[in-house]
Amino acid sequence: MLELATIADWQEIKRLSVQIHDLHAAWRPDIYFSTEEPYPYDIFLEDIQKRLVYAAKLEGNIVGYVVLSISKKDGAGTVAHKIMRLESICVDEPFRGHGIGKKMVTDVWALAKAFRCSQLLLGVHAENDSAIGFYQKCGFRIRTINMDMNI
Repeated sequence: MLELATIADWQEIKRLSVQIHDLHAAWRPDIYFSTEEPYPYDIFLEDIQKRLVYAAKLEGNIVGYVVLSISKKDGAGTVAHKIMRLESICVDEPFRGHGIGKKMVTDVWALAKAFRCSQLLLGVHAENDSAIGFYQKCGFRIRTINMDMNI
């Protein structure tokens, strides 16, 4: 389902990035604000060049996207390993609840394996109960809890 994104995919991915960003802005207005381009074009181009942005296509139409990152960890006291992080994932609102997100996560898992990563990580807002439940059904487990305090 996931295909490497191309420049031609930009407008649809930009539209979907607004859907996700608006949720973040609603949950954390102290950090996020609404914008028409939460995924800037220049960063999108860099991600394409690094092969880190993928479009989910159904019958040729973009119904979602993912942005990934890969890092290596080998600090003191840790086993050297490679991590793929799911930086952003979106299924277009009309297509949610139809198994597309699950297929996208399965494809990302396969990419992580192909890139020889030993872990697949993601972050999710505590307010996003449906996403937390979805990720747990996909096999993710809560590893850490980040906390913050406004000053």
